[in-house]
Amino acid sequence: MGKIAVYLESDLNNNTLSDVSYELITKARQLKISAKEIDCENNDFEVVGIVLCKNIDMDSVRKAFLAGLDYFVHIKDESLDTFSQNVFSLSFMEYFSSNPCEIILFPATPYGRILAPRITTMLDVGLVADCTGLELIKKNENIMLAATRPTFGSELMATILSKKNPQCATVRPKTFVADFTLGSDDISNRFFEYNLKYPINETRVKLLRSFFEKEKNDVDFDNSKIILAAGYGLYMGKNPEYFDKLKKLADKINAKFGASRKVVDLNLVSKEYQIGQTGSTVSPDLYITFGISGAVQHVVGMKNSKKIIAINSDEKAEIFKYADYKIVADAKKIIDELLGYF
Repeated sequence: MGKIAVYLESDLNNNTLSDVSYELITKARQLKISAKEIDCENNDFEVVGIVLCKNIDMDSVRKAFLAGLDYFVHIKDESLDTFSQNVFSLSFMEYFSSNPCEIILFPATPYGRILAPRITTMLDVGLVADCTGLELIKKNENIMLAATRPTFGSELMATILSKKNPQCATVRPKTFVADFTLGSDDISNRFFEYNLKYPINETRVKLLRSFFEKEKNDVDFDNSKIILAAGYGLYMGKNPEYFDKLKKLADKINAKFGASRKVVDLNLVSKEYQIGQTGSTVSPDLYITFGISGAVQHVVGMKNSKKIIAINSDEKAEIFKYADYKIVADAKKIIDELLGYF
């Protein structure tokens, strides 16, 4: 029986799991199901969630089981009260040395991006970073993780297989959608506490002040219901006024304003508005693009939107391949018409 491990990221201030943890659990559960479909006789994976922290909120644990966990492992110690890449990675390795698995999924968050390469280096295995797709395939009688990510400046998608176990990947938040109907919140005989045998007291980073929460600005896309996204088609070397007009329209309908990478690279819009592989990943109820061509770099950041409306004057624009509704028209004229209603 194989294991798919999910590194669960916790908020050390309130002892809860981050949203991306539930997203990765759900994806791991889906991989488990697909393994049985690929080889129903020889592949029965377990999904194991692993969190490192001093304390963990039990409501978060129950939600993790609802999202699809088979087992939950809480690695606990006083030294895990604050984050340290040295302490966390070595603590993870202590547990993993006696509890190996075939696949490990990490969140591509600031902490996850620090820990994942450090842990995989210790394991002497590869790491596929910033994945936008994960699936299991059968190769040479083995079930393998096929991890897909943008490459060549985000112009192409590459699917990568790792040569050794554990096969490891990082996934950005909002890439997958959490589903809390896949499991049960019964935690009996499925929740385990692992007390470190060799606590790591040495750390190269010393906390001089307590943590404080950064104030969220108006560009925070978390829980956004509607996003209006601007592309280079609103500019085309002319007047950039339509970026301000689209921001105004977004304010009128209580939506968020976003932009493509090219717009940001040209300094027409600030970096914090960027959506895509090198910007924010979003999954609103409604995503409307204005003059966006549909480059892979942008698509991977918004493809999980529930409904996508694309507006572009080029009827062959790539963005239309991903849209639920397409409007072949001048996006600038449509902005003017919509603003006319207010």
